[in-house]
Amino acid sequence: MERRKCLATSEDTIRGMLFNGTLEVLRAVGDGSLVKRCVEECGESRFLDFFSYPVRMHCQMVSTALPVLAEQYGDAEEALRQLGRLVAQRFLKVGAGRVMLSLTPGSPRQLGYSLPVAYRMAVSFGQYEVQWTGARSGRFILRRDFMPHPFHEGVVEMSLGLFGGRQVKVSGRPTGGLDSECDFCWQ
Repeated sequence: MERRKCLATSEDTIRGMLFNGTLEVLRAVGDGSLVKRCVEECGESRFLDFFSYPVRMHCQMVSTALPVLAEQYGDAEEALRQLGRLVAQRFLKVGAGRVMLSLTPGSPRQLGYSLPVAYRMAVSFGQYEVQWTGARSGRFILRRDFMPHPFHEGVVEMSLGLFGGRQVKVSGRPTGGLDSECDFCWQ
C-alpha cells in the first residue's frame, strides 16, 4: 500500500463511500480503536459518500487497518477481499448504486456494462473494462488502480451475487504496476 500511495498524484481522488465502506468493515470486526486511529491518520472526522478525497488518504487508511484485518480474516489477501465485498455491497445499496441495481434485477451479465461505470463514479483515475469470455464468464481489466487485486476480487464477487449470480468464482492477478485482472464466472 505504501508503494501505491507514493504513485498517486493530487488529481487521484476517490469518493467518501469507499472510506465509509472501509470504516464499516472495521466496525464489523469490532475494533473501535482502529476506526478512531484510521480516521485520525486521514485527518478527517467524517466522510461524505459522494465527496472526493485524495486516494493517498484511502491507501493510508487501508495500510493502517490491514494488519488487524489480516489477523481477523486469516491473511492480508482475504482481508482485502472482504473489504472489497463490503465496499461493493455498500455502494450498491446507497444512492446511484441502488439505482443501478434496481434497473437490472437478476441480470449478472448487466454487471459487465455497469461495473466500469460504477468504478468511474467512485474514482477519478484508472481505466476499467469487462471482456466477455463466455455466456457466464468474463474478465474485469483494471489499469492504474490503487487497490491490490484481492480487493477487486471481492468487489466483483459481491457485485455478481447482488446482480443475481449464483456459485460465483473470481480469480485475480496483478499484471504490472497498478494494473490487474479478475476472471469471473457464475451459474
